[in-house]
Amino acid sequence: LLGSQKLGIDAALDKAAELLKGKRVIGIGSPRASLESNHALRELVGEANFYSGIGAVELDNLRLIRDVLQNGPLPVPSIREIEDHDAVFVLGEDLTQTAARIALALRQSVKGKATEIAASMKIQDWHMAAVQNVAQDALNPLFIASVDATRLDDVAEACVHAAPADLARIGFAVAHAIDPSAPAVTGLDAEAAELVQLIADALLAGKRPLIVSGASLGEKSIIEAAANIAQALKNREKNASISLVVPEANSMGLALFGGESADAALEALTTGKADAVIVLENDLYRRADAAKVDAALAAAKAVIVADHQQTATTAKAHLVLSASSFAEGDGTLVSQEGRAQRFFQVFEPSYYDSNILVREGWRWMHALHCTLQGKAVDWTQLDQVTEAVAASSSVLAAIKDAAPNASFRIKGLKLAREPLRYSGRTAMRANISVHEPRQPQDQDSAFAFSMEGYSGSKEDRQQIPFAWSPGWNSPQAWNKFQDEVGGHLRAGDPGVRLIESQGKTLAWFAVPGAFAPAQGTWQVVPMHHLFGSEENSSRAAPVQERIQPAYVALAKAEADRLGVNDGALLSLTVAGQALRLPVKVSEDLALGLVGLPVGFAGIPAAIAGATATGLQEAAQ
Repeated sequence: LLGSQKLGIDAALDKAAELLKGKRVIGIGSPRASLESNHALRELVGEANFYSGIGAVELDNLRLIRDVLQNGPLPVPSIREIEDHDAVFVLGEDLTQTAARIALALRQSVKGKATEIAASMKIQDWHMAAVQNVAQDALNPLFIASVDATRLDDVAEACVHAAPADLARIGFAVAHAIDPSAPAVTGLDAEAAELVQLIADALLAGKRPLIVSGASLGEKSIIEAAANIAQALKNREKNASISLVVPEANSMGLALFGGESADAALEALTTGKADAVIVLENDLYRRADAAKVDAALAAAKAVIVADHQQTATTAKAHLVLSASSFAEGDGTLVSQEGRAQRFFQVFEPSYYDSNILVREGWRWMHALHCTLQGKAVDWTQLDQVTEAVAASSSVLAAIKDAAPNASFRIKGLKLAREPLRYSGRTAMRANISVHEPRQPQDQDSAFAFSMEGYSGSKEDRQQIPFAWSPGWNSPQAWNKFQDEVGGHLRAGDPGVRLIESQGKTLAWFAVPGAFAPAQGTWQVVPMHHLFGSEENSSRAAPVQERIQPAYVALAKAEADRLGVNDGALLSLTVAGQALRLPVKVSEDLALGLVGLPVGFAGIPAAIAGATATGLQEAAQ
């Protein structure tokens, strides 16, 4: 799109090249774009001009997480392995909202106690009724330290709610209780000290203790505290693990890939170091203060945005290129476990409407690069880009093994995307023509856009779009692909681990001071929501129906002092922005904190650690 004018692919590339000619161009990548697309953008603008598109504070925390996992003492478990741990400490995360699949794995891990008791009485673990009867609700210990109540509290042995800095101090105190050579924490009250000892004893008593923490509160000292506990457990020779949660699909990928923060990119535009910008699958208004983004985009002579959603950033672009979503393209992402995983295209949009000119981000970036250089396109399929990414960095070298390449065949056949019973294919295009054309040909993967192809269970493979085996027309067909019922795939887990713990010794991190807000100010803490905080899913109608209205969370004592009840309108100022929001009174939030929902309409970006002032009941 050029304004409201639609262009063809060649015209769009020519226009983009014209806009960029002779300008100092920077590129802003994205943690929701594939490694391949980010790499193609970096190749286009040059390494020195590539920015990760992640906010400065978040990027700092992600780099710390990367370093702790790469150079730290403990291994990172897969989500499946999390279920096998028998003593867990969750520090600073509301997992049901920030990593729901890990929350589910922890529910399974606490049930491990029942299996253990049953095994001592020679009861097989498949005999669930007998296992539950003999265990009588016995659970493995789970401890949660968070800013507010969480949905996992019901299976926790003990919970503590405090300000982020105070949660970190509890973490540091646990590390010291496990290993006295870790820095000590002074000034803890008797109740907190008792809880710290309880957590430390449980972690030391467990055969496989686990620390879970992450970046969702935006508090660096919480991650440092988790690293200290990991080191303390290693020093005590415990068979422990650490799992650190990151915010987006490819946050870990970009931490490994490199690039400075979105804030640095905006500054480069505002100060005139650069005068043109290409933004890849990123809404900058979710990364930084709106006034800052406005100033940077206004200073740029050319703004080109490639995205699959209309955002506040695409509205400011001189030219918008239609990038494919995860369902319309292929690429590689790196999970919080450090596992590179390939995602595959679901359908070819142009088959259903030839006017759709959607292309993967990497195709746009590479084609634009070639147009500027006046040469022919030389990356024509995904494997070539993936190999280029792998060659660019030793830490990413293994990503080409994350999935078989496009030439992979079983018995000479591509893999079927659709089950044999899939029907109605002709009807899908009947409004265009009752004559069915040839199915689209997939150049980028080993899959066919069709039910034709290999779909059996005899041959070992990791890429299984659906589970079907002769005579097994239900999800129970999965047992035909596994090494045992409920076990692993015979071909091994999909993807490839890029981060393996080196078992090295980390230096101790220093203990932060206690939380002490200045008079008349409150610290903003981010409240994450499974429905509404994530950018892409919150655009889907079924999710939107479940998104609650924006609110401000306040401690009960604070609400009583202000004389407000649940639902009353409150006015406050955060990062220079005046807000009017209904109050949500919390029994567990600490004094001196206000909670704001992350990613909700009308809530400023990058609120973690911000200061709120002028809290009072709004005039009706």
